[in-house]
Amino acid sequence: MNEKLSRMDLGVFVTSLLMLGFSIVLVYSSSFAVAQHKFGGGEFFLARQAVRSVLALACFMVFINVDYHFWGKHAGAAYIVAIILLAYVLLMPSHHAIHGAKRWITLGFIQFQASELALMVVVVLFAAKLDAAGDEIRAPKRLAAYLLKIGIVCGLIIVEPNFSTASIVALVGLSLLFVAGARFWHLGALFLAFVPLAALAAFGAPYRRHRIMAYLHMSSHKGDVGYQAFQSLVGLGNGGLFGVGLGQGGQKYFYLPEPHTDFIFSILGEEIGFVGLCTVLMVFGYMIYRGMKIALNAPDKTGRLMAFGFTFILGIYVIVHACVNTGLIPTTGIPLPFLSYGGMSLIFFMSAMGVVLNISSQSSAKPVRLNGEKSPVRAFETTRTVRTSRNE
Repeated sequence: MNEKLSRMDLGVFVTSLLMLGFSIVLVYSSSFAVAQHKFGGGEFFLARQAVRSVLALACFMVFINVDYHFWGKHAGAAYIVAIILLAYVLLMPSHHAIHGAKRWITLGFIQFQASELALMVVVVLFAAKLDAAGDEIRAPKRLAAYLLKIGIVCGLIIVEPNFSTASIVALVGLSLLFVAGARFWHLGALFLAFVPLAALAAFGAPYRRHRIMAYLHMSSHKGDVGYQAFQSLVGLGNGGLFGVGLGQGGQKYFYLPEPHTDFIFSILGEEIGFVGLCTVLMVFGYMIYRGMKIALNAPDKTGRLMAFGFTFILGIYVIVHACVNTGLIPTTGIPLPFLSYGGMSLIFFMSAMGVVLNISSQSSAKPVRLNGEKSPVRAFETTRTVRTSRNE
């Protein structure tokens, strides 16, 4: 065990802990005004984030030390539990809805979205099953079975409604299928068929349609449905190059809704400026780079797909959150990994990085050997079965 831990990726380990610690500082800076107004104490969100950080750290250490194959063996049961939880939130009484959506399950002082658990389960399930499937994933019937699994999860999440998370689940699932060896033209045809359905879902719900119109015509909607996006840009503009100072930002004083969750990137930009934001994004970029490198050097296909899947999710969340806060895409409720306030989101990303680190502890940077011959590892080429003849 000590030998394995000595091979663990130190870069991902250190940056994960740094992000965890910084989240406590940033959540307090962005939330104390809201906490004082709503709960009578500026430390309300700080205390909760601190407790959740301890839980996230505990999960982080557990996932580092438990062999990632263990999670793959129990992925089928976890998938069933995730489906049950997704169905459960839909069957809850209407008074449990928050802002008109049934997404959250409350366990004591922890409130989490079943969709976040489902996203993690999809990665683990696909990593284990696609490893076992091998080249059979190229067969249309086998591919359809995996697409059905994705479709069930996405369908339940859309009904909540949570179109953005459902889109991420679909994107992650299809990416794993492609990396595992599914034919590109199969997935391409599926994507083309999905585009009109996605457009229908996006414009079918009035609130989504209004958000898209506000995105296209922000100057005309900065006082109503486009208010959040406009105020986010104001905050980023106020920060300038070096920011106004940590804790000194003004947008969190009821100008910007949800400053400690969906728009924490804007608060961060106002307080630490463009240079500070670039530094934070560079840290995320470094984590993504190291995660993909761990995936390339993983000891087996299960490890490659798990490391790729969790690292890919990290990248998608960072990109979507940053684009929403800078007005590049319509407003949607995607948290900034590690840094946004939230219990399950923090636990999810720390657990995911724990799995990636466990994979790295069993990895080797040496070239993979196939039939006694050295084979260079290029991208995810090693996830596809390499056939060699007996005469070679």
